[in-house]
Amino acid sequence: MIDFVIVGTFKSASSTLAYELGQRPEIEIPKPKDPYFYLRALAGTYTGAPDFLEAHYAGAVTDAAGFDALFGAKPAALRGEATPLYLYCHEQAIPALKADNPDARIVIVLRNPVDRAYSNYKHNVKDGFETQSFADCIADWEARERLPLHPFFHYVRAGLYDAQVAAWQAAFDDVLVVSYDNVESHPHEVLNRIAGFLDIAPTFAPREIIRLNKSGKPRSRLLHDFILKENPVKRLLRPVYRALVGNRATRKAISERVKNVNLKSGDMSAAERAALMAVYGDDLERLSQRPGCGFVKSWLS
Repeated sequence: MIDFVIVGTFKSASSTLAYELGQRPEIEIPKPKDPYFYLRALAGTYTGAPDFLEAHYAGAVTDAAGFDALFGAKPAALRGEATPLYLYCHEQAIPALKADNPDARIVIVLRNPVDRAYSNYKHNVKDGFETQSFADCIADWEARERLPLHPFFHYVRAGLYDAQVAAWQAAFDDVLVVSYDNVESHPHEVLNRIAGFLDIAPTFAPREIIRLNKSGKPRSRLLHDFILKENPVKRLLRPVYRALVGNRATRKAISERVKNVNLKSGDMSAAERAALMAVYGDDLERLSQRPGCGFVKSWLS
């Protein structure tokens, strides 16, 4: 049985939060942190590039025994996972999670939907799965962004948060909503809020936290692919590297630093930003009235 879930949204630092929380002895989070277990009803239904689908579902678990087997390394630890697709696909995820644990605690991380849409787009460009311009992607989003196209290509529709948040708040008693902006500026404070929400000691101290799964355009596609994909050179060098850098967390930090330095963010145009704000304005007004969502008002100014 799961104790808590970070349910989304896309590109809102769930990988970073899950990794940091998983370092605590009281918390166990599987690797990968997003097993998609509570969306097993949708398994095999999405369309998209075969290599994209293979990559995104490499760690998916659809059977209860397999899901349970992901845990157990920390006896009596709180079990948690972080599948950002749950927020958007709430109609499937909520009943599946309630059947497992109706008292599960829910963490929602919300990011300005305009910035989130662009980051989502850049993530797919970075990994070679998106070839259209951002302007073209958002121009016909209402026709384009429909299932069975994988929701990670629903750049605009996924940012209509109000109904998503409302569904989770109606289904579960314990729902914590946090701002991505705060994760970026004061990650230890957000981690301590989540710790308190989970009834564990809020002892995260201020320090630099490496952003995981960052979006951007690779400065060097060759370097990006070398880090991301398995290859003979990596297999040859891996034993030497692990002997030189014995600590796994240090190796991960080095890898993420190199990936992040190799990425350039870029900006969307003023016209693209204005077009998206026109889509999101009313939805954000409604969302800002929901419990814990007052910070949304700052996105409207």
